[in-house]
Amino acid sequence: MFCPTRQRVFGVPKSGCVTLLLLSGVLASCRGKPDVGDAAPPPALGAQPAKESELAKDELWRRAEEGDPVDLARLADREGAAGLLEGLEEGGPIGLAALAALPFAHDADAAYQRLGEIVRQLDPAAVLPVVETIVKMAARPRRQAEALDPPGLRSCAEALLGLAEQKSVAKNVRAPAISALRLLAERGAVSASAIPTDLDPK
Repeated sequence: MFCPTRQRVFGVPKSGCVTLLLLSGVLASCRGKPDVGDAAPPPALGAQPAKESELAKDELWRRAEEGDPVDLARLADREGAAGLLEGLEEGGPIGLAALAALPFAHDADAAYQRLGEIVRQLDPAAVLPVVETIVKMAARPRRQAEALDPPGLRSCAEALLGLAEQKSVAKNVRAPAISALRLLAERGAVSASAIPTDLDPK
């Protein structure tokens, strides 16, 4: 379960809770199809926080909210995937800044599991920023030592496939989901034959 404050909860620091969240996601994917009921609730990306958080007081986080790639890269370098996931859970402008910074993180692949959980839970009308982040992450050049098919990658691909198959979802959401799936198919996370083709040019 994600810890909502920076204080210790049941004797575990928040940074430790983020690590536990990542590990629990990997274990869930190893058991088979992830159970959304086991996942932490999705962040409220469109909400404004009731009060200024500790992250919102941080100068680099504030600058990253403006979306400058240099500041996003600096934030990703400082925080890594775990720190950015912590910011994502806060929601609001901080959560959106965390999403924008994730593709710059050297260990961004560690976020696939959680992003897939969020895709499953968010209303399709609100999921586009998450899908766009996954597209950018999947488009990054692969490192030579990178694992070809980690469980979190497959879990995220399954979530995107479920979204892409819903023809009632807006095309501007389905199209990037399909783009992400094609990129993930190159990494063995999903079968290319399973990806919807109804939006392809005729």
